[in-house]
Amino acid sequence: MGRKTNITLIGMPASGKSSVGIVLAKRLGKKFVDTDIVIQERYGKLLKELIKEYGDDGFRKIEDEVNASLDVTNSIISPGGSVVYGTKAMEHLKEISVVIYLELSYTAIKSRLGDLRERGITLKEGQTLKDLYLERTPLYEKYADITVNEMKKTLANTIDEICEMLGEKPRKKRNFKGRRLSKAKSKEKTAKERSGKDGNSFKSGIQGKNKKRYFKKNEN
Repeated sequence: MGRKTNITLIGMPASGKSSVGIVLAKRLGKKFVDTDIVIQERYGKLLKELIKEYGDDGFRKIEDEVNASLDVTNSIISPGGSVVYGTKAMEHLKEISVVIYLELSYTAIKSRLGDLRERGITLKEGQTLKDLYLERTPLYEKYADITVNEMKKTLANTIDEICEMLGEKPRKKRNFKGRRLSKAKSKEKTAKERSGKDGNSFKSGIQGKNKKRYFKKNEN
């Protein structure tokens, strides 16, 4: 297999997979794929509805199946935080992409999270968020090709570090600003010539006999 064109971001909910993924996709000229949305579109239901209908174990089977069948190229893939429980899914993602673990401390994750159910986070009876964090962290580390610690970093810092570690050069942005300025200056010049505000331009537009008549008349 040649060079992998996909990048998969893994990590706890609220670790910034979607935020990082969207910006990274733009920087590298790739598509962005949120697999939670793929699941919802395939089943026609929200994640919380699927969890309610199929239960935690049933939802994980759905998640594993969808992620294991993902067929994309040149994409930034952002799966749910529980993707690491699915062996088939992770084997497939490792095969088609470079897997990057976005690492954050438990304290940072806790402060960022809102309603767990709304985010599709499933906790076993008696399990706490801290328990879940400690349970998943070794799995993220196991499957990661690259680990990026996000502590005390801005989104831009994280993106730059990922690009550097991958040896990726972002696509050059076209300088539309310069083109717009040149066009604006051209329009301004034309307007001045028409209005006579630019004396030199106005004079240069007067030719032959008309030129002589104009200046003779105005010198009197």
